[in-house]
Amino acid sequence: MRIEIAEAWDSLLLAQVISGSVLITQSILRKYIILPSLIIVKNIARMLLFQFPEWSEDLTDWNREMYVKCTYNGVQLSETEFPKNWLTDGIQIKILFPFCLKPWHRFKL
Repeated sequence: MRIEIAEAWDSLLLAQVISGSVLITQSILRKYIILPSLIIVKNIARMLLFQFPEWSEDLTDWNREMYVKCTYNGVQLSETEFPKNWLTDGIQIKILFPFCLKPWHRFKL
């Protein structure tokens, strides 16, 4: 099944351009728009429910999330390096320590 999907993507003329552009757009939206918005909404809801907000815990978890650019074959690149010919060869993005919004954090003693 996966081989058929990969072959279908390879048969399209601009498949790597479309796929790479969508991946980069999705990672930017996730990191800088969607996740911060969810953190804000969660903490405002906690304040409306007379609970203590957890800004620092959420922001710490969010800042741990890292995006690693990889070649189409999965070879990791440095944070500053961008794959050469990524429009034609393709790109992958690996998320390390993905952020998961928690309704509450456990307090550590």
